Formats: sequence, structure tokens, C-alpha cells
Amino acid sequence: MISERWSFAATRQAPGLGREAIRKFALTARPTARALGSIALCVSEAMTNVVMHAYRDVTTPGKIDMEAELDGDSLTVRVCDQGHGLEPRLDSPGLGLGLPLISQFAAGSEVVSPHHGGTEVIMRFDLREQEDEER
Repeated sequence: MISERWSFAATRQAPGLGREAIRKFALTARPTARALGSIALCVSEAMTNVVMHAYRDVTTPGKIDMEAELDGDSLTVRVCDQGHGLEPRLDSPGLGLGLPLISQFAAGSEVVSPHHGGTEVIMRFDLREQEDEER
């Protein structure tokens, strides 16, 4: 098993930086083009959720931690924050499509609230995902 960790400031640049980092890491396992696209989209959505929601009442950006593990033809990515956790937000500036997109494009996903606070999005991907598979 191969793993790597990254930390980003929860700014507008974070989703792009996270997407680029996970693409480079995943490329070492030679994923299909479809799998690589799914991974990049899901990481971007998870990190965008942190930027938009996790630290909304603070004056300085919080932190986004990302961890990835390659195990054969499988990649697991965790995106974590120490922000508000899962709370309803009636004033949400987003469309609310991030988690539904993740559940559609990842082979498996879950959202957990760690005991220490914040939110953790865990996404699993099949690196051999084929172009002709239906969603």
C-alpha cells in the first residue's frame, strides 16, 4: 500500500491544488482516463465544500487535510476539515450538488463527523473503471 498526505489553506485555490495533487498521485497507478476524471471531480467537490461551508464564520482560512491510499486497483481519498461539521445551512451559496456528484462518481463514499469535530469525506475509486460502464 502507498499513501500520501497533503494540507491546504481553505481558500479558493485549494480545490485546484488538491485536484492537481491527487491527479499526480493517482497517475502513478496508471488509472483509466474515466477513473482519473472521477477522482479529480470528486476531490474538487469535497474541497470546494470545505472552502464554502466549513469555516464560514472565521476571519482566517482553516485547514483542509487530504490523505490518499493506493491499494492495488483501488484508491481511497479522505478530505478532512476541523470546521462546523455537518449542519443545515439555509443561506448556502452553492447549489448543493457536491455530495450527490461524489456519490455518483466514486465507487463508494461516506461522510462522517469525527469525535474531535469537523467533517471527513471518504471516497473510494476503482482505478480500472471503464469508459463503457453505466453510472
